[in-house]
Amino acid sequence: MFGGSFDPVHQGHFHLSNLAIKTLQLKQIWWLVSTQNPLKENPQEDSIRRLKEIKDRNKNYKVIPMALELQLNTKYSYYTISILKKRFPQVNFFWIIGADNLLIMHKWYNWKKLFYMCPIVVFDRPNYFYKSISSKAARYFLKNRMPVKFLNSKTRKSLPKWSYVKNKLDYNSSSLIRNNIN
Repeated sequence: MFGGSFDPVHQGHFHLSNLAIKTLQLKQIWWLVSTQNPLKENPQEDSIRRLKEIKDRNKNYKVIPMALELQLNTKYSYYTISILKKRFPQVNFFWIIGADNLLIMHKWYNWKKLFYMCPIVVFDRPNYFYKSISSKAARYFLKNRMPVKFLNSKTRKSLPKWSYVKNKLDYNSSSLIRNNIN
């Protein structure tokens, strides 16, 4: 699962998804297009437009964009993941985020509990490595960090666990794109 506002969607999102598919040997990656990110201003109606833009640009059959929060009537990742884990107990989920999200993860609703729900895989973003690995969430779960090759979503009993993936960086950024448009 790869959640986000995707506002606007850009090549960096697809780059990260392709890395996640390859690194984690995923059969598919679900993009959870947020309806209302509590930490950002984006109207709920806007999620339908963003989902359509993603579907129009998506060329990878393993990338499955959806507006599950809208369908499930959830606002927080914690509730969305909880529902998905109950509905699909046979699926071995990973929660995929960019390093920018690890930096602010301590602001997320029930952020500590997310680490106990499924392995979290953090992909590097330009200028975020040192800030994100010294973030509140990274420090709190420091002993649970491991190389990505040892992450196995099937061994749920050993949660929490997470990994930071140093990868080829893509310098696209939704916020930079929005700022250049305005």
